[in-house]
Amino acid sequence: MSLLREIQDLATSDSDIANLLRKCSILAARLGSDEFAQWIGWELNGYPEHQSLPDYRSLDVSTFATFMNAAWRAEKQPILWEALPPQAKEALECIQFRDGIAKVRNLGKGAIIPRPDVAVRVDGKMFPDMHCVQAWQQISSGEFEQLLSAIRNRILEFVLKIEAENPDAGEAELGSKPVPQDKLQPLVNNFFGNVGNLAQRSHSFSQVSNAGINSKELSRLVEELSKHMGELNLGERQALRAEAQIAALRAELKGEPDSEAVRQAGRTLRNITEGAIGSLLASGAQPTVWHWIHQTLTSIGW
Repeated sequence: MSLLREIQDLATSDSDIANLLRKCSILAARLGSDEFAQWIGWELNGYPEHQSLPDYRSLDVSTFATFMNAAWRAEKQPILWEALPPQAKEALECIQFRDGIAKVRNLGKGAIIPRPDVAVRVDGKMFPDMHCVQAWQQISSGEFEQLLSAIRNRILEFVLKIEAENPDAGEAELGSKPVPQDKLQPLVNNFFGNVGNLAQRSHSFSQVSNAGINSKELSRLVEELSKHMGELNLGERQALRAEAQIAALRAELKGEPDSEAVRQAGRTLRNITEGAIGSLLASGAQPTVWHWIHQTLTSIGW
């Protein structure tokens, strides 16, 4: 079996994702792509603090606390945002997960993160006559599953595009450049979300410049996503973020679209939804429209 086909099989199964990434490391070397190799290294070993994270590594969390006094004990109370400074809300709504992917195996059933700093902040505020004895955050298993699914989907999409350029790319000798640089670099840029140099706005509303989609197709995509978004069962924060990107795309359709704004909103939307869409497609019980949405997001190259 060719390396490209082996990676495809691993990406579409429940196999160890670390093994999948190591296979991709071999492919990166044969393609001569330092960017692809670097991403694999970050996924395996963790992202450095200075490196911005892909959206799929922003995990929704729930924050709870336990309170007590001499007579009563209130277990696992959801934190009331009114008890915290406004700027603390966003910091507590999600976790930037920087650890290597192997750690997800140990956290597959969810994770609990002690937050003594939150306990200090809410002490005497949520329940004035009770002391906060413990505060913590919980990450559900579904968040980790979605993270893994997003990685698999991204790898599968990239490898399929490499195969379309050269089915034997995985067996190439080092330094042979099995996919010419002028064809490889756009694929790598799309994979990592680099916007690149966009052309100036077109004066024609029928084409959204270099965003890879015409306005009619974009309009349908926005409407279908709006109509079916609830089927993805995203977490509350992720759903709000997805809706914000859909609203941004809808706003661009009301006038002369800005190709960069369309691409940025579309890229963020794809990062938020791709894991959930992949899981939905794998279930085999999804409406046909999701096949079209997935195909469109993939073909656009956001």
